[in-house]
Amino acid sequence: MKKVTRSPILKAVAFILCLVCVGLATMTGGKTLEWFLDQQRNGQDGEVGVYTFEADFNESYILNNPFSSASGILDRMLRGGGESDRDMRQLKDNFAGDYYAKLGGTVIKNADLTQEEVENSAYYVVIRPDEVYTNVRLWYNGVLERWNPDYNYAFDNAAHNQTVENARNILQPGDCIMLRMTEQQVSPLYQRWQEGKQTFEGALRRVLMLFAVAIVSFLYLLFVTGRKPEDEEVHLVLIDRLFVELNLALIAGIVGLSIALSFVAIEELSYGNGSGVAVIFQLLTLLLVCSFAMVMELILSLVRNLKNRSFVARSFILRACKWCWKVVKKLWFWFIRMCKKAWHALGYGKDTLWNGLSKNYKTRNVALIFFGYTAVLAILAMIFGFSMDYGDGALAFVLGVVWFGVAAVFLVNRVAGFDKIVEGLKRLRAGELSYKVTDAPAGVFAAMADDINSVGDGLQAALQNEIKAERMKSELITNVSHDLKTPLTSIINYSDLLCKEHLSPEEANDYAKIIYQKSNRLKNLTSDLFDISKVQSGAETIASEKLDVCTLVRQALAEQEHAIADGALVMKVTMPEREVPVLADGKKLSRVLENLLGNCVKYAMHGTRVFITVAQRERDALIEIKNIANYAMEFDSEEITERFVRGDAARTTEGSGLGLAIAKSYVTACGGSLKVDVDGDLFKVTITFPLYGIEPVGNT
Repeated sequence: MKKVTRSPILKAVAFILCLVCVGLATMTGGKTLEWFLDQQRNGQDGEVGVYTFEADFNESYILNNPFSSASGILDRMLRGGGESDRDMRQLKDNFAGDYYAKLGGTVIKNADLTQEEVENSAYYVVIRPDEVYTNVRLWYNGVLERWNPDYNYAFDNAAHNQTVENARNILQPGDCIMLRMTEQQVSPLYQRWQEGKQTFEGALRRVLMLFAVAIVSFLYLLFVTGRKPEDEEVHLVLIDRLFVELNLALIAGIVGLSIALSFVAIEELSYGNGSGVAVIFQLLTLLLVCSFAMVMELILSLVRNLKNRSFVARSFILRACKWCWKVVKKLWFWFIRMCKKAWHALGYGKDTLWNGLSKNYKTRNVALIFFGYTAVLAILAMIFGFSMDYGDGALAFVLGVVWFGVAAVFLVNRVAGFDKIVEGLKRLRAGELSYKVTDAPAGVFAAMADDINSVGDGLQAALQNEIKAERMKSELITNVSHDLKTPLTSIINYSDLLCKEHLSPEEANDYAKIIYQKSNRLKNLTSDLFDISKVQSGAETIASEKLDVCTLVRQALAEQEHAIADGALVMKVTMPEREVPVLADGKKLSRVLENLLGNCVKYAMHGTRVFITVAQRERDALIEIKNIANYAMEFDSEEITERFVRGDAARTTEGSGLGLAIAKSYVTACGGSLKVDVDGDLFKVTITFPLYGIEPVGNT
């Protein structure tokens, strides 16, 4: 279904169909307008148009305009005193019905009409001084106001009042203007009005139908734009890179320019005729279709950006607003944090000050000295000021100088003591545990110096004890491992010989095999203890050289090939074709890879895949090994690399708990780092070494 609905051919057909419908609708409207303008230019009997969207013929302009024009012409002739050729021609051209008009002794008529006859006609108008009778709508032309002042459309002003007074002075009983049109006389007008109505309604139906088809096609394009049959991604085109504001400005500009040109063309067309009108309508239609095509493509571009969720990224204003909002949020949160910190600092300072003054006698003494010094200095300044007013301030001045000198010596002495305390702390932090703070001023600084010296002595003693204990432990492990090698070798050899003999009873053969297996395991454990003891005590010699990590991984996989096959493990190895050099000890890294692949063979779920990745990440070489464990890994990934810590708490496998510890120790000794991560049943080891001899090229 998607292949059909998102087909490029169907999209193109919908786009063209939409343009064709808009073009046909524009042409239909243009032809209708052209017909209307022709009727307006060629109208008969003085009518301006044949149909102006009236709901009923009685309200139509083509009917009401003759009555309004005729009443105005008759009024003008009556007030002028009689008939004239010009007025009679206008009356004949504008009104095809019967009329009778009387004002005083002046009568103008083409038929002797009575009011009763007129009111029995299909359409009529009777204007008398006292009342107006009509079943048509008269447009305002001043006749009603002059003949019937109460029938008023004008404003109530001085000119209107004067017109009312003149009408009352002129009109006499029996004066009137009567007009009528029979069904036969109205029939031509009705037919023309009906023809115009049908023309407009038919054109309107066609235009609405074409626009409905265009809207359906456009909605379909909105739904499928940016989509392709083969995927669910939103595919953008070159026009989609426009800023949203520029897109909207182009849409508004094209629409506004098209509307303006349309009004100008229609205005010019109302005065044109002949073939020029048709050409202008065709050019206008082409212009509107092209404009609609551009606007539609711009709208589809906005929709594609909305679907791709890049609308904000393409909008300069929204991006600016978003950036401003982030800045405002950051400033607000920063202000809140500063207020909280200030509040906590005030509370902490208040509590610290109170506790220091109330509990610590040393702090209290310093505070008392400070306040006492300040108070004495203030008193001396006051005495000096008063004495100077009375002309004798020498004694107060001398006392102030002496007091200031004593305080200066005191403060300089204390500052020197503070510097010595700071220097002692720096030396202690740098590891100089034997450094002693001497010549500290008596009082608080002397007590602090004694405390610092005591801390140094304690740390030095603890360090010596730790070094001694670690050395004794390493020597013990080394000696025990060495002493066990000779008897273990004998046990292994003799048990191997026993396994080759046919012992009696039969169970003795099994016992010999068990002794051989366990002695080998004990030999491996002893060797591991010896190795980790040497590397952690610093006695292990590291022979660093330039190595290719990819070559080391291939060698380790080749050595473990049979064990991997027995475990039905599938190795998924990813490494670059080029060399990934590091500076390390080749034997130690080979042992590390051997231990890690051995763990995969022992602890990986049977028949699963093991992922090995060698990659170059900026300035580092990376080795990553991942496998699915065959047991529940309920241990801390930080503790698993410690000695004698095993992931298999049930100890159902023959691990010693030293493999990862040895691997981490060797990697660290060679200048790298080893990290273990656990995620559910996924066990991952990551080894990182600095690259050696090449420039970083990014992630590969």
